[in-house]
Amino acid sequence: MINQTPGPTPLRVLFLSQIVPYPPHGGVLQRGYNLLRELGRDAQVHLLAFVHPDVLPTEASIQESREALLKCCAAVEYFPLWPKASSIHRFAGLAASVFSSSPFSVLAHRSAAFQRRVSELVETQKFDLIHADTIALAQFLDKKRSIATVVTHHNIESQLMERRAGAEAGQLARRFLQRETRKLCAYEAEKVGAFDVNIFVSQTDEKTLLERVQGLSTAIVPNGVDIEYFTPSQGTDLPALIYTGGMNMFANRDAVMFFLKDIWPLIKQRVPDVLFFAVGQDPPKDLVALAAMDPQIVVTGYVSDIRPLVRDASVYVVPLRVGGGTRLKVLDAMAMGKAMVSTSIGCEGLDVRPDEHLLVGDTPEQFAEKTVMLLGDRNRRLELGRAARELVERRYSWRTIGGQLLDAYRRAMESGGKAR
Repeated sequence: MINQTPGPTPLRVLFLSQIVPYPPHGGVLQRGYNLLRELGRDAQVHLLAFVHPDVLPTEASIQESREALLKCCAAVEYFPLWPKASSIHRFAGLAASVFSSSPFSVLAHRSAAFQRRVSELVETQKFDLIHADTIALAQFLDKKRSIATVVTHHNIESQLMERRAGAEAGQLARRFLQRETRKLCAYEAEKVGAFDVNIFVSQTDEKTLLERVQGLSTAIVPNGVDIEYFTPSQGTDLPALIYTGGMNMFANRDAVMFFLKDIWPLIKQRVPDVLFFAVGQDPPKDLVALAAMDPQIVVTGYVSDIRPLVRDASVYVVPLRVGGGTRLKVLDAMAMGKAMVSTSIGCEGLDVRPDEHLLVGDTPEQFAEKTVMLLGDRNRRLELGRAARELVERRYSWRTIGGQLLDAYRRAMESGGKAR
């Protein structure tokens, strides 16, 4: 009889997510799904997640997500996110935030059922680590716990809110967002020190929070890209520009409207036959109205596979003025070998060098000038695209990033709860 040496016991992780990370179409969904898929190779993951009805609107879509996530997770449990139950619930949440010292994002995730389940699992299961996938979920962790914990900062929430307030035209909304900024700053300062490791997606975000809260144990686990799904391919190379991103997010709406109002007219003066594709769910009414008046603006709404549209465009534009973390949409386009023009905020946090991997313009005039130049120079587009693809292959594959997340977990476990 041959004696077989048992393999190492897999890491047991309780993963708390603010959203069901499926389908993996952009942003936090894409990051969450791909990291869970990588964790599933080396760990047993018990996922607790909030359902967003705008992402999973039917029982069939919810069941499909369960089946997909159970391929990489040992268990999956879902909970309702109460402000998204109806417009009345959302209004109630915003109204409650006005009179509360807690940020809206914390109030939005309050759930007695979620709290009970976390407590039950911690008491009955032997987890090695708890992963809170956003700072708002810190409310569910007992300060007296002995288990190792990490938190992911997809961006610095207070900084993101501050930037949004700066871009808001309405005085009342701006004052509300400024107050939310102050509450988020206080909440972050109170909670982040309780985690054994704070995970950031960029050194820029890490530096920002360390300037506010000293003595944190930190790790960088950047966003990534599926380099086998997003690959370079020859398209029609239309004189076309493209931006992709769900318009249900303020940063994406703001980017597209800023582009069309301030940059697009400058480009059209120089390249009269240029097209612009705005790709993403829930396009706002003012965007649809602009497209109705200008047939060279194409608003697609939600697209299940953006690759054909990105492939056929000449230049990928990233006119972001608001944001934090790193942009998965940028990495996807880089993996496809697309030439790109971005604002500094649009490529913030990525290990890119302007003029080598992409072009950067922060004023409408700069952005338009560089876009027009690329539209007229195919060789320069190919040069930037090759350099971008090489960078993501080297630094941003999900396999590499999954290993970095496991390293952060091990550091948290080695600390032995010292953060508390």
